[in-house]
Amino acid sequence: MKKTLTTKNLMSISLVVSMLMAHRMYAQNTGVINTNLNVGATVLAQLKLTNNADVQFGNLSATTPGHVFLSPTGSGHTNTGVSTSVGKFTVEGSTTGSVKVTWPANISLNSSVGGNTLVYNLQVNGNGSDLASGSTILGTGGLGVASTADITLVAGKYYLYVGGKIGGNAGSPANLNAQGIGVYSGIANFRAEYN
Repeated sequence: MKKTLTTKNLMSISLVVSMLMAHRMYAQNTGVINTNLNVGATVLAQLKLTNNADVQFGNLSATTPGHVFLSPTGSGHTNTGVSTSVGKFTVEGSTTGSVKVTWPANISLNSSVGGNTLVYNLQVNGNGSDLASGSTILGTGGLGVASTADITLVAGKYYLYVGGKIGGNAGSPANLNAQGIGVYSGIANFRAEYN
């Protein structure tokens, strides 16, 4: 009889220990753990990108002996027509905001007649003041390279000046050689966003 009681006691103790261990493991697995995630945002002045002037190479000869180049600085054009225009954008926003500007390497200009095309390789310069002659090349590749440039607004503004070359192939400008006559036009998309 004593053996049976001892065996029962041992079994009861074993059962209680097992239940306590199971309860302890269950409590650890279902415990609630809290932590925090910080959330923030900085709201800056509205960012604007205004087209002040379009690019115009002027009247060109169908056969031009050299590259047709429109300098973003406003001087040093080669083989362009007399009436030219350098493209210009004004970027406006936060007083000293850092802005990322992107543009295409080149675009196709389509003729008004005959379905001819003319390749335009862009060159983009920039300046913190409104002075094309003091502007410098933006981006890493210069002429005919799609690029992204980080600019810093000066008193809330920055100026982009756009020129480049027409003729030849994408990324490889060349002289005009019996180019089809017509009025050529196209659209180059520029984008600006805060860093």
